Amino acid sequence: MLSRLRERAEKLTTPVAEKVAKVGISPDSLTFLGLVTGTISALLFAQGNHALGAVFLLLCGGLDAIDGAVARISGQVTRFGGVLDSTVDRYVDFFVIAGIVWGGPPEILGLSGWVWGFLALSGSLLVSYVRARAEAAGADRLDVGVAERGERLLILAFGGLIGLIGYALVIVAALSHITVIHRLAVAKRRLA
Repeated sequence: MLSRLRERAEKLTTPVAEKVAKVGISPDSLTFLGLVTGTISALLFAQGNHALGAVFLLLCGGLDAIDGAVARISGQVTRFGGVLDSTVDRYVDFFVIAGIVWGGPPEILGLSGWVWGFLALSGSLLVSYVRARAEAAGADRLDVGVAERGERLLILAFGGLIGLIGYALVIVAALSHITVIHRLAVAKRRLA
């Protein structure tokens, strides 16, 4: 969903990316810095410091938003850079949700926070997997669905900021699996 706003977002991220590129920071360095900030976010969530965890999660998302732009601006776009970025994104997704679960989210709708965490994690990983697998099979760009990575990060960050991280986890769990089903339906239609 946010991918449709990418053109507008680029107007905001491009000036930042240009300044970062002029300083000489490589896109891969930004990707690793995103991993560091994502890991710090996970540790803060695990300690129950949801608001600060959310701030670091937003910082991580910001770094993820500009690393590709820095690569394009500085002429450092590589296929490996894309693979590295996607891999680090999956690690961050895992660490953050694991940190939230470790911190002990409440029981919601009769299910423990651990169950919601596993549902959110599996959905988050499958959203990315279905896209990668379908695109590799020839389904073209499959950036459809209501819970792409940007949306999931924003939901978790917002939940952390307002003190409702457990409910944010439930929303991510539900929307990510809806997105998986949506992507499978679109892939089936495109690959028929």
